[in-house]
Formats: sequence, structure tokens, C-alpha cells
Amino acid sequence: MSLALDILYELRELTATPGRGCTRLAYTHLEDEAHDRIWDRFSGSGLARLQDAAGNTFILPPEAASGEPVILVGSHLDTVKEGGWLDGALGVAVGAEVLQKLERVSGNRTSVGLVIFRDEEGARFGRGLFGSKVFAGRCTEEDLEARDEEGVFLRQVVPDPEGCLRYRRPVNAVAYLECHIEQGRRLLDGGFRIGMVTGIVGIRRLEVRAVGAANHAGTTEMHRRLDALVPVATLVGKLPRLVQGRGDAVITCGKIAVEPGVANIVPGLASAVVEIRAPDSRTLDAIEDELRRTAAMLEPPTPQTRMPPLTLNRLVDIEPTSTDRSLLRLLEGILDELGVEGLHLSSMAGHDAQHAALVCPSAMFFIPSLDGVSHSPEEDSRTEDIELAAEVMLRWVERCSRFRGSAA
Repeated sequence: MSLALDILYELRELTATPGRGCTRLAYTHLEDEAHDRIWDRFSGSGLARLQDAAGNTFILPPEAASGEPVILVGSHLDTVKEGGWLDGALGVAVGAEVLQKLERVSGNRTSVGLVIFRDEEGARFGRGLFGSKVFAGRCTEEDLEARDEEGVFLRQVVPDPEGCLRYRRPVNAVAYLECHIEQGRRLLDGGFRIGMVTGIVGIRRLEVRAVGAANHAGTTEMHRRLDALVPVATLVGKLPRLVQGRGDAVITCGKIAVEPGVANIVPGLASAVVEIRAPDSRTLDAIEDELRRTAAMLEPPTPQTRMPPLTLNRLVDIEPTSTDRSLLRLLEGILDELGVEGLHLSSMAGHDAQHAALVCPSAMFFIPSLDGVSHSPEEDSRTEDIELAAEVMLRWVERCSRFRGSAA
């Protein structure tokens, strides 16, 4: 069995929800243990382990740990609740296999290291791509003030919150390469085994909030109510039309909260998180503007209905990213050598490569997801495609290492 598959099978069992998919939320003991288990594969090998202010793990040759240029390969090990076994873990496992197979780089070549980013999913604190955002030097006070469902602040669990704000990058990264499952059906439907990612979607998340007046559900007449949920629900019902005619753009409301959350009390507070995804900034801006206009001009469902106003607050703003063209050309050449037909496509899911691209040239490729399923216990890919990913990444890293070394 290959190292990548061995790691993936091991990590699949490291979950808070056995039998119901993988649950390794960010900054929990399970995410910590996942990072440790990857390092256990290399302890005693002569490689060095570094961790930065966010807890991102770097496994590096000694020269890279001392500041020499390094090509980073990796992804993340946190998951959504009851998610799949390959999202993120594939990129780490493949990167670990590449690192194991590579001979000690020397001479006219660039060192190669493995990076494992923290909290890519944002499932616990609602701040996706947090570890790579810190790596890019973009962490804000607002990020650290995010709270989970138990009221724990992000700043309470990161190793060094002040270091996240005044970040000192522990490595001299000259390129970042990542492989991932597609999380869609384009490769599968087209019969392609590798997807060459040309760009990564931009993401906006906004909290929609209304403050009404909690009151008895039986004795408060309909025309006297100030129900906080009514305007929130009315707006959510209008979301699909906001992206009509806008290409690949999508809009989602996956989280609604009502307080006090009791069946016989008129809601006094209601909120929802609306997420917009689009491949370009202009489309993101247009949809957000339309969302805000729609919220400001909402009409009550009946003439007698009283509606409290809505406030909208942007929570997440991740700009669309283009991947590095020179790295993609190297990847295209490798697929030609292997006789593998690849598809150029954009990613409608966010990835750590977006923030890595702010630091160094970055690129990524996909393998097919069976039935296009992800963020689910049913997430899966063919074993032969996982093995192909490891072979493609090894060749890509070797080619990039020689290319970067000769260009230095």
C-alpha cells in the first residue's frame, strides 16, 4: 500500500463521529493529533518540524528550516461536521508521500517541504482559510474575535494570537502546489482524471440580522407582532433570483438562528448567514449590491404584517484568485508524458492556494469525486485516481524544483 493511502485510511478513523463521517474541527485535540500523526511519519528522518503562530505545521529539510528557498506541498486536515475522508487530507497525504520519495535535494534544485494549514473549513469559527490567511499576513483582530457555538473565541485557541497579527513567516516559500478532490461532477461527467485549476472562486459571507420583540405566541395578535424571523425568511426566499443570469455564481443560506428559539414565543432576534460565490470580483460586487438593495426594499408578506429592519454585516471576503500559469504549463507537460487527458477548470470551492498565492506562485489540480459528492460521509474517489495524484504531484514537484533551482 502506498504511503498516501495508508495515511488516508488512518486519518479516516480519527473522527469525533465514528460511523457518521469525519469530524475533526479546527483547534480541537483531533486536529492536533492529525498534525502529530503526520509528523510521526517523519520523526527521526532528519527533517525539521516548525509551527507558526496559527499552528500551521511545516515539515522541512534542514536548509529550508534555516531560511533557504522551499517549494511547499500540502493542504489541511480539519473537516466540516460529519464530512468526508478526502477533503484536505488527500493533499496532505500525497504531499507526505512525495516528501518521503524525494531524495535529499541538493545542487541546482530547490528544497521541498510539506505544509498543513489550520482551519481551512471554517466549520467551527466561521472563518474559512484561517491558517493560510495568517500565512499570507492577512489576519485581523476581527478574525480573532470570531466565536464558536460554545462561545469560545478563536484567539483563545490559536497558539499565538498576537503573532498572527504581527506575522513572521517561518519559511521562504517560492511556490505552493496542492492537489484536492474536485467536489463536483465536471471531471467525472467528462471522463477526465485530472483537473488543472485555472482560478479559484471568490467568497463573500454576510450576516443578515433582525431585532424584533419576543412575545407570547398565543396571545399576541398577528397585526401586533414584531417577528424578527419574518424579514429574514422573506429575504432568504428571494436569494435564488439574485444569481439568475450570472454564470457560475451561486448563493446559499446554510445557517439560520432564532432567539429565544421556543415554539410558543414570537422570535425576538433572527439571523442568517448568506454566502455568495463567483469567479470574478465584479460579479461578487453586483450580487452583494443587489442583496443589500433587496434587503432594504423588502415588503411585508401581508399589509398587516409589521417587519423590523434588516442589517447586513460582511463576515468573510475572499477575493477570486488566478493560479500561476508557468506552474500550470509544467503540469500540462506532465499529463502529456503520462498520456492522461486533463481538463482546465475553475474551482467553485475555496482553497488554501488562494492565500498562498499572495505569498508565492501557487497552483493546484483535482481528481474526480465519485458522484460529485463532498462534505458528506459518502465522499469518495477511486483508488487509482489517488495513486495517480501521487505520481503527478511527484513529477510536478521534481519539475518545479529543477525549474526554480535553475532560475535562482
